[in-house]
Amino acid sequence: MEPWTGAQRAFAVKAFYKNGESFVIAQREFRREFGIHRNRAVPSAHAIKTWVRNFEVTGSTLKKKGGSVKTVRTPENIAVVRQAIERSPHRSAPRHSVSLGLSEASVRQILHKDLHSYPYKIEVTYTLHERDYVNRINFCQTLLHLINQNQELVSNLLMSDEAHFHLAGFVNKPNFRYWSATNPIGIYERPLHSSKVTVWWAICSFGIIGPYFFED
Repeated sequence: MEPWTGAQRAFAVKAFYKNGESFVIAQREFRREFGIHRNRAVPSAHAIKTWVRNFEVTGSTLKKKGGSVKTVRTPENIAVVRQAIERSPHRSAPRHSVSLGLSEASVRQILHKDLHSYPYKIEVTYTLHERDYVNRINFCQTLLHLINQNQELVSNLLMSDEAHFHLAGFVNKPNFRYWSATNPIGIYERPLHSSKVTVWWAICSFGIIGPYFFED
């Protein structure tokens, strides 16, 4: 068993919460933070889970030996968190913890274990018309036909993408959560074109093209 230090255990717990409670991403950030070679072991998901559970119960990554452990999951605190979530379901757990005077770990523990609530991510979609589906199928069929005629076509394809930096108010999906015991199936529709700056680049068999900036 690897003798992980207190600083390393604390970083693993922090990375776990910071990255949407993902063990895989927490392990990846742990390896990068402490310069661990890819052939060397990092804390297992079980180890990180144990550290998180100890931290939520005792405030430390180490398990407290002997005696009774105080808990913040009292009926009063559960009721306070429930009222706060019902009043502001869009607010993140860290912001609720600040306004309620509870630790973030305690708020998350009450949300998960007592209120059975989870942070659902908003889904942003473009408005599609009936003709758009037909156009997609036609494009795929045309591309398959061209590849069958010329196998070298794939090597000459440019795979491009763009990122839009909106100049007006816009929903930020990574930072938007809706706490609820059931999935609210929230969909936010927006116009296809809005005021923004676009960054475009492409990748192909001979390298990377770009990036290019478009203000109009």
